[in-house]
Amino acid sequence: MISVLLAASFAFAAKPSSKIPEKREFPLSTKVNACQDFHQYVCSEAEASFKLRDDRSMHTFSFNDSSERLLEHKKTFMRELPLKKDLDVRTTQVRDFYLACMNGPEKAKSEKAGVTRIVNDVKKIDSVEKLLTYSHENISKGLSEFVYLGATQKMDDPTKTNPFIASSFMELPDHKYYENEALLKDYEKVLVEFFRGIYPGIKRKDATTKAQNLIALQKEFIKTYPVHSVQRERWSENRETSQKDLIKKYPTLKLDLLFAKVPSDLVVQNAIPESFDFLETDLKTRSLETWKDMYLRNAVGDIMDDAYPVYFKKSFDFEKKYFGGPQKRPDRQERCTQMVSRPFRMDIDAALIDQVFPSFDESKVQEVGKRIRQSILDGLEQNKWLSRQGKKEAIAKIKNARLQLVKPQNDREWDFLPLKTYDPKDHVKNLETLSQARWEKTVQELKEPANQDAWGMGPLTVNAYYSPNDNKFVLPIGILQYPFYDKDGSIIENLGAVGAVMGHELGHGIDDQGSKFDSQGRLRTWMSDKDLKEFSSRGEKMIAQFNHIGHDGKLTQGENVADLVGLTFAYHAAFPKNEGAVEDKKKFFIAYARVWCAVVRPDFAQRLLKTDPHALGVARINEQVKQQPAFAEAFQCKPGDKMTLPDQERVQIW
Repeated sequence: MISVLLAASFAFAAKPSSKIPEKREFPLSTKVNACQDFHQYVCSEAEASFKLRDDRSMHTFSFNDSSERLLEHKKTFMRELPLKKDLDVRTTQVRDFYLACMNGPEKAKSEKAGVTRIVNDVKKIDSVEKLLTYSHENISKGLSEFVYLGATQKMDDPTKTNPFIASSFMELPDHKYYENEALLKDYEKVLVEFFRGIYPGIKRKDATTKAQNLIALQKEFIKTYPVHSVQRERWSENRETSQKDLIKKYPTLKLDLLFAKVPSDLVVQNAIPESFDFLETDLKTRSLETWKDMYLRNAVGDIMDDAYPVYFKKSFDFEKKYFGGPQKRPDRQERCTQMVSRPFRMDIDAALIDQVFPSFDESKVQEVGKRIRQSILDGLEQNKWLSRQGKKEAIAKIKNARLQLVKPQNDREWDFLPLKTYDPKDHVKNLETLSQARWEKTVQELKEPANQDAWGMGPLTVNAYYSPNDNKFVLPIGILQYPFYDKDGSIIENLGAVGAVMGHELGHGIDDQGSKFDSQGRLRTWMSDKDLKEFSSRGEKMIAQFNHIGHDGKLTQGENVADLVGLTFAYHAAFPKNEGAVEDKKKFFIAYARVWCAVVRPDFAQRLLKTDPHALGVARINEQVKQQPAFAEAFQCKPGDKMTLPDQERVQIW
């Protein structure tokens, strides 16, 4: 079973603290044998010294130490922004959006007026046809949409852009939560307060009936809605359909209105058709009032905060009770900083990046990237099971993969939202203006070649990603902080930490999912059926291993294999032909493990186990080092030790 640390038994003498140091210490445990529990050996002292803040659900030191430091920079920036003069247009947007959030009384007035207006609009609707029309016509305002329309790259030609559609009526995080009767009773109470908030004077029994009807709708919807692992597969499949065929197949959905601004020759990616099959049928049979309530739930639920304290508290307490939500909210200044930082992340990062990371030396990062790429290429050259054509394609893919490191270099890479004027006193109006900017950007993207240079996350994000459609790896400067990266550390330790991340992400390019896309990012399977069967059989044991420790082995398989591949390639980059000092090898594995030390609330961990394709930190450490013969060699582990596996049980991909 999964062990979640709220406080380890290997505590420092000092009282646990939530303080974020400039560089956290990770003292190794003197009470735990590395060969019995490597996670405890590396992480237990640091985890025991840390107190999770009441307004946080999880703290992974590698991610959250860095993101908390960056958040403080952003909070200071936002706090000082209203006092500055001669702001450029982009920063003026950020200031006014922030001010509207910070003014509690004005924000409450804006919420009340916005909710009342939308509710009154929907009250007047007397047919499914008018409800669908209202939904499609208001998509640019960010209101609820029965069908979401966005822009994505064309599957077989990623230089072009196509629309995609999506729809979901599952509000709880996972199908399995709908089997928990106690949870559903409390969820019903949340919905009752929602209806009492938007329908002043409604009788409790009527609000209860409405709540029960929405839950019944969702329970029916999830009978055919795919689980998370299936959804992940779908988005890497070609499920393109012409606009004409979709309009014909789903006449009730009035998709002709939705596609009005989409060039008529573009095909539509419909990854989850089950949603639209349900919607087409259910709109005809279920009560119009229930569908109007479902629309309102999605349209106004997320903006009901300052003006609806009873509902908000009921919803917040529900998240805390069942999903590991925080014990309390952050203060308003932090909430507003985070709220503004999501849509305007590029604008804020562009203003702050040189201030936060002055004169950043990229040379060591470039060296790590160069070594990881070469290690992967060496591994592919030596591979014995790939077909000749498969090996050729894999090598071409890694050689051609672009590395976008540190920060965007031009406006095309920054990919800003269109400029708009925001109201410093009207929060809901600003949300609608922001949605208008996003919609305009989507419509424009559908008329142009795909922007394959755009960064999908801001450079001050503590994360990284691989894009199969672009065959590129993006590593923002935000992640280049300790323990992911140490500018003063050895190349060995940096390979063990950020090097394993690079290997993980580039490894996605040549795994079973990556094999669907060629070196140009086109959907074209380049592994033979025999290659794919061999790849799958080599990783199959990992599914059982992760199931055994309480994970969903199938859901996490793709990321588990990527962890294995990343760590393996990083090790070979650090120690070609396994040559190197034992102490350096220990430092390498310790650097890898430090990345996944974490403190997490138990209920939040359970939510992650159901929904997250990544394993928990403890598993990303222990289950991975077991696969590495070099780990057992470095730490002198014996057969039968918990951190070792017999050779026949170890998983080796490349």
